[in-house]
Amino acid sequence: MNTEKIFDENGRGFTRVFSTDKVELVNPVKYYKTFELEKRAISLRDLLYAKYPFLTSQLDDNFFVKKAEEMLVGFFEKFEQTKVHDNFIQLLKTTRKKDQETLLKGMTLNPDELMSLIFKSYNDFGFLYSKYLFENLPNGLEGKKLPKLFHIKEDGTIHKVGETDLTDGELKNVIEHRKVIVSHFFEKDDFWHCFFLTYNSIGGKENWKNGQAHFHYISSSFGISKADFIESMRTDKYKSTSIHIDLLDYGNQTE
Repeated sequence: MNTEKIFDENGRGFTRVFSTDKVELVNPVKYYKTFELEKRAISLRDLLYAKYPFLTSQLDDNFFVKKAEEMLVGFFEKFEQTKVHDNFIQLLKTTRKKDQETLLKGMTLNPDELMSLIFKSYNDFGFLYSKYLFENLPNGLEGKKLPKLFHIKEDGTIHKVGETDLTDGELKNVIEHRKVIVSHFFEKDDFWHCFFLTYNSIGGKENWKNGQAHFHYISSSFGISKADFIESMRTDKYKSTSIHIDLLDYGNQTE
């Protein structure tokens, strides 16, 4: 996990950024529990330091880890107890493309169900977990300086922190036209499943059910190696499949 504290231009506040571009072949239960624990411990330190800097400087990391552990009691149990449709369980048992297409037809997932499936894939079936994030920015940015942090506010204006030689209009174009893919791999030996989504999908910009947010699915049964598929995502030339899984309770919802 990478983390950075980015201070506002006026020095009165800051944004704590957490990021992980690549996770490979891990126990997902251990990975997510460790990630969430570390993230919350760091956030607790930040919050306390903002009010009581001297007091916070006297406390060691164990104090914040213990507080984070208290906050997380029951947090991951809800994922382990969340039920997922039996078709996803059967999916983890088959290596046949035709079966996969049949099982996933008309399926939906919400974020809690996805986490439950990730945990079950390891706990019940022994799949290791990998996660990759790929971002491709619009053309014409070579040699340009992007700010450390920028986003579009609710009123449509740009909030930015850090030096840049781009106008607000150009920064807005970067946000609206960048292409981002987040992929989740379940892997065992030479076989893998991959559920992936794009920011365009979340934002309702893909041609599926009038903009319904959704996952795509592909596996090693589709005749492509993991290495080649990862490269295709990195270059934004990934192989599309006919399998779409509606993402509920997150992103653009059309019903």
